This record gives sequence, structure tokens and C-alpha cells, in this order.
Amino acid sequence: MKDTKEHIVETAFLLFLQKSYKAVTLKDIILATGLSNGAFYHYFDNKELLFKEVANRYMLRMIGQVFKLHSQNSLWDFIQSALVDMEKIYDTVKSYAKKGEGVNFIYFMFEALRYFPDIRKETIRLQRVELNTWIEIIAMAKSTGEIKSDLPNEVLARFFTYMPDGNSMTFAIDNDFRPLKSKIRALWEGLYETLKT
Repeated sequence: MKDTKEHIVETAFLLFLQKSYKAVTLKDIILATGLSNGAFYHYFDNKELLFKEVANRYMLRMIGQVFKLHSQNSLWDFIQSALVDMEKIYDTVKSYAKKGEGVNFIYFMFEALRYFPDIRKETIRLQRVELNTWIEIIAMAKSTGEIKSDLPNEVLARFFTYMPDGNSMTFAIDNDFRPLKSKIRALWEGLYETLKT
């Protein structure tokens, strides 16, 4: 059986995917968890703290994991390792969101950034870590002769980092995330092949 706090966070995440942060009430969350008021308030004093916990778990923690432990032997190995982790993130989100709720995950992310400056600040920090990691790997790949390009390392790094973001938005608008993993894989591997020549 799930831990009670975990149950609350997971239930709240589902509700935030189905409705907006503002639309979900504490009464909605408590009712959906099946807990008493006292049991709920033992873990969270208010909706803001709960939303921050949900955003930390389903947004920041997932983003932060992507570039921590990837192979740095080559750009190709790094790409393959990053793709595996990115695919896990998509699968995790998809497992919580029923069909029709894909767009709401994008809304959920934007609400977290809009209402909570500390979440925005941490997201920006993680984006910088991601970009700098790509820059370093690309520099290494150029120095070993794995890839060739006259483009600055940061420009190439931004190609890699912006592809998932832009495609996620496109697929969210289409309300169909199913092809996203294969599209990102095709784009990253295609860019790599272009850089090898």
C-alpha cells in the first residue's frame, strides 16, 4: 500500500492535470484521497504547499534527473543515455495522464512557473545545467573529432535542448504525445549524423 503522503501527492497531481491549480480546491483533493480532514492536514497545511510538493516531484525532480548520470564517453553515448531518461519522463507523465490530459501537463508546468517564483528560479537553474552539459559534451566531441561543425558549441547545444521543448508543445497542442519519443529520437540522431559529416 502506498504511503499516505505519496497517495495525497499523486491524487493531487491527477486533479491538477484535470483542472487548473486555481480550480482545484482542498475539498476536492481531500474527497479524492478518501482521507479525513485531520489525516490530510497532518501532511499539508494548505493547497500551496501541496502544489509545490507536486511540482517538485513531477516537474523539477524529473527535469533534474535527465542530465545527472549520463555517459560522457562520446556525444553519441550521451544522446542515447539522455533519450532513455527522457523517454522515462514521458512515460511517467503519460502513466498519470489519461487521454485528453496531455495538454494539461503543459498548463500544469506553466502554472507552477507563474504562481511560484522559487519553482521558476529552480527551473531556470536546471535549464542552465542542461545547456552547459550539452556545451561541454559537444566541445569534447569536437575535440576528439567525433563531430565537425563551425557552429559555436552553445548554438549546437541549444538545438539539442530546444527540440524536446518545441516538440512537446506541438504534440500537446495536437493532444497526442504518442509520437513524441520517436520524433525526438529521430531529430537528435539526425542532427548527430549531420554533424558527423
